[in-house]
Amino acid sequence: MTRTVTVVGAGPAGLAAARILGREGVDFILIDSKSFPRYKGCGGGLTPRSIRVLGEIFPEIEPGGFETREISFRNVDEGVARDLVTYISKRPLFFTVDRKELDHSLLKSVIDRGGNFAVSKVREIEKTDGGFLVKGENLEIESKFVIVAGGVFGAKLANLEPPAYGIVYHGYSSPTGSASITFVQDGYLWKFPGESFDSIGGGVYPDAQNVPAYEEMEMLIKRTFDEDVELTGTPIPLFKMEKVLELNKAFEGLFFAGDSAGLVDNWTGEGIDFALDSGRQAALSIVEDGIKGKTAGQRYLERLYPIVKHLQIADSFRRRFHADLQKNVLLLKSRRSARIFMNYISRYAENVSLLVFKSFFTGGIHQRST
Repeated sequence: MTRTVTVVGAGPAGLAAARILGREGVDFILIDSKSFPRYKGCGGGLTPRSIRVLGEIFPEIEPGGFETREISFRNVDEGVARDLVTYISKRPLFFTVDRKELDHSLLKSVIDRGGNFAVSKVREIEKTDGGFLVKGENLEIESKFVIVAGGVFGAKLANLEPPAYGIVYHGYSSPTGSASITFVQDGYLWKFPGESFDSIGGGVYPDAQNVPAYEEMEMLIKRTFDEDVELTGTPIPLFKMEKVLELNKAFEGLFFAGDSAGLVDNWTGEGIDFALDSGRQAALSIVEDGIKGKTAGQRYLERLYPIVKHLQIADSFRRRFHADLQKNVLLLKSRRSARIFMNYISRYAENVSLLVFKSFFTGGIHQRST
């Protein structure tokens, strides 16, 4: 089988790439190891930025989900979870969606518009004279371009070293209608309300000094939220700009998007919008291959710049914030912090000064100390 582009992985990054390739008339095939609908370990929170990017790529999709306009911030001090402040917004802060349903609807949109989808576990991506040979369980595909969007370990398919990673733990609890983020040393816990469930879980940064075992995280979540939750562990990459460049410079015509490139916010664990956008940018770069003398790979690195810049700023925030957590969490109580938070989740941060400056003109959100 021969295709111009093979997209490996049908998560948000791969689905976004497939939707753009189909729109631009590029011959492609999308491959995933599982049939849909399938479970995905994820908090399921869609920020305003995620909603905007999703609407630009899939204008026909209404993501729905449970709308949240209030979120409480807490921290764990001496083993006790303490409420700090609640942000209240006139606009939705985020929506909680069921990833199983969302991903399935995106795949259906791709297929309904003539996209080719195959269920096969990819075992290897081999470089050839004409491009790449993608070897699956029951098929082999020759392609000029390959977009790898197969999760944290996607780089291994091309015998490359994947990003460093940690584990986030995710489960469901009874619905409460309340949203919260709880800061712990070197990590975070979340509770996102849904229509019939609350998404609940936690993660510890991959470069943390002490990484808790499953039982420790289970106990921490139970103690913090007073809930018995059955948790599922999911790997989450650590963003490093050097790794993004290393992977996407390895072979001309081979692109890494979403988790496979490590495009995740190291501070919040958020990754859906970066996955969608990087998948889109990879597909558009292939469409632009050779224009103005630039290869598709060169165009992709240029197009990734806003994402990478934002994630660099996010990691800088994380390191400074957790350097003195008990002191810095108190900064969240200021009205300025609420405005910065709204800007942070609504668009890419170009630099810290501009993010702070824009907060002077941001309205519709205020804070209530608790």
